[in-house]
Amino acid sequence: MILGSLVVVGALAMPASAAGIFGPAGPVLPPASTTASTVPLPAYVAAALEGPLSDDVLGPSVGAVVIDVSTGEVVFDQTGEQARSTASNEKVFTAVSILSALGPDHRITTTVTWDPSTSVLTLVGAGDPTLASVAAEGSSLDALASQVVGEVTDKETITLRYDTSLFSGPALGPGWDSSYPKLGVAAPVSALIVNRARVPGMDARNSDPALAAAGVFAQLLTQRGLAIDGPEPGTSVGSVIAETASIPLATMVETMLTESDNDMSEQLAHLAGAQLTGTGTFESGGQATKQALTSLGVPVSGLVSVDGSGLSYEDRASPLTLASVIATVAGDASPAWSWPIITGLPIAGLTGTLNDRFLDPDSASGAGVVRAKTGTLIGVSTLAGTVVDADGRLLAFAFMADEAVDVELSRAALDRAAAALAECSCSG
Repeated sequence: MILGSLVVVGALAMPASAAGIFGPAGPVLPPASTTASTVPLPAYVAAALEGPLSDDVLGPSVGAVVIDVSTGEVVFDQTGEQARSTASNEKVFTAVSILSALGPDHRITTTVTWDPSTSVLTLVGAGDPTLASVAAEGSSLDALASQVVGEVTDKETITLRYDTSLFSGPALGPGWDSSYPKLGVAAPVSALIVNRARVPGMDARNSDPALAAAGVFAQLLTQRGLAIDGPEPGTSVGSVIAETASIPLATMVETMLTESDNDMSEQLAHLAGAQLTGTGTFESGGQATKQALTSLGVPVSGLVSVDGSGLSYEDRASPLTLASVIATVAGDASPAWSWPIITGLPIAGLTGTLNDRFLDPDSASGAGVVRAKTGTLIGVSTLAGTVVDADGRLLAFAFMADEAVDVELSRAALDRAAAALAECSCSG
């Protein structure tokens, strides 16, 4: 796996005992008084960004913050405390929320309960966004069905229920268009989905993901010789007789960020909310996000999180909040649980939502050295991540334009801004 660009942080010195072999050596470095500072200077950063961030295509409302990761110092601030639409950069906050709540090694376990006294079998949704219908590396309904057959000896008709009580409230986020599931933008949020809520052979999402998942499970049980009545919604009864565990959360978070997966981000945000309050909702997910960022010491003034994906225009945060999160998880003192956030950020010109960006001559210098999360809505263009400047300094940045004139052109302008940091000898 490509983990990012190598940052030179020191110099190799010859042992003093070796000097006699070659004779007296001259000074390797100039005297300290004349050595250029290795700290990025705000004036140089501002000069590098002046052109790209003043491009008319970004519109009149552009906020930007650049932080020197090693010191935590803000070296560029353009209306950085003004909250703007986050678009898909909201997923960075979701990543912090779920990883801080459960940790990168956590696996989500989907279970089946059985009550022999009533012949009720219940598929219990656990909020796993990766549950598959067939045997897979992680969780699968196929594995559950095989376990059930080994445990259930009742030859009478079995009533199949599905329990989605871990999540509650509206299935579509505040401000979402009702056409999103049909268009394949995002599925209704449910604690039980299978095959990432995709309608077979289409881009569309299931209108009722839980019913679709339970229907697949019923078919798998029928194929194994059980007589099934249902499925029907309900509360689980009896004891657990089967379970299947997902891939680690670390892998989910990396996928969510790299691919900007809306469905996965909403499942994980609800799951973080359930961990905090007992029930996953859009509201509790937002509460979990704010709590997680506050615990990191990140400034949250103006923060509004109404969903986990950034599909809603109501999601708002300042460039300072966004850049501070990235600087925190990219630094030497980053929490042990946070590493999938940086490894999940797309690599410019290579992976995920940045695979076809930073390819133009005026932004190509950022290819391979910029790792950043993209964010796009109509009129909104955001880019936030890390970059190594020409002096080998690691910078965290957040660029946010919420009155962008043209989507494609605004993306290109933000790419040029990140590339300008890559080219910048910002230490003078």
